[in-house]
Amino acid sequence: MLPESINPHVSLLESDTPQINLVRWMHQCELIKRYYEADYVFVVQKISHGYEILVSAIAAVPHFTSGQGFDRDVPLFLDLVNAMPDGVSIDLSKYQAGELPSDFDSCVGLLARPILWPDGSIFGCLCVLSHHKVENQSINSLMLEPFQILLQQDLALLCQSHRVESLSMRDRETGMLNHYGFIMMAPRQLNLGRRFGAHAGLIFFELENAGTGDPSLTEKHHRLLGNIVQHTIRTADIAAHYSDTLFVVLAFLDNERDLSHIVQRVQKQLQSQDPMLKLDFSYRFFTPDTSTKLGPMLTLAKENLKSWQASQKAKQEAKAE
Repeated sequence: MLPESINPHVSLLESDTPQINLVRWMHQCELIKRYYEADYVFVVQKISHGYEILVSAIAAVPHFTSGQGFDRDVPLFLDLVNAMPDGVSIDLSKYQAGELPSDFDSCVGLLARPILWPDGSIFGCLCVLSHHKVENQSINSLMLEPFQILLQQDLALLCQSHRVESLSMRDRETGMLNHYGFIMMAPRQLNLGRRFGAHAGLIFFELENAGTGDPSLTEKHHRLLGNIVQHTIRTADIAAHYSDTLFVVLAFLDNERDLSHIVQRVQKQLQSQDPMLKLDFSYRFFTPDTSTKLGPMLTLAKENLKSWQASQKAKQEAKAE
């Protein structure tokens, strides 16, 4: 199973993946091209809307360049990524005119090996294209195995790095506790607060429309909200960057009204920093004599946030009508 922080349907070209050295992948393509005296060598990734060329060897005619995409219904790519691990060798002359994208025109021989994620799911494939028929097909296909293994090792390193990062208790972007850190630290602090008779509250913050993937909201805006939240809470309180768009605060209070005061302070600072940003929030209050654990309270607070967002959306739609 892949780490939750890795989306296999998003291109590596769009991801922040320092563990994957695409320049080295390109150099491997160059080596393969020289060895096979091929015309094109490239690595394809299967993504949500089809297939995308990640890297390729330099060619006399610029086909199969980095970032080039192909539709998901191209039958050739379906055959390539679903091939057995030892790869395939295909004579492209058997295809009828129009069955293949125009980039394959005049290409006859194709060697390919599938590339897999560490959990065995499909990542893409490594392709070698020539204007002539491939000789000694079984031997030539076997020679791609070291390159296939190298690329899959890089993907394994990427997944391992994400797993290690998920075990870290700090968020890399904001320096706050992350989801894991909050789950580890907050129950202990909550029990300590109850022992001393402190009231507590759980607050979720999210920028308005962040949950809908609004492209106008960037990492910069989320970092801004995170910084404001950190500077608003007191020393005994715990704040965390709970998910990509969500921030959570466990605050110790004198009474329930203090929750709304915290929210108002965050809203005021957010408005002063960027008047265009709006804030969604939800909170739950609990007294020191309650035995409710943190997990159910987190669930209730998140459900409240979703209900609040749904009601706000309904109001906006009613106004628009």
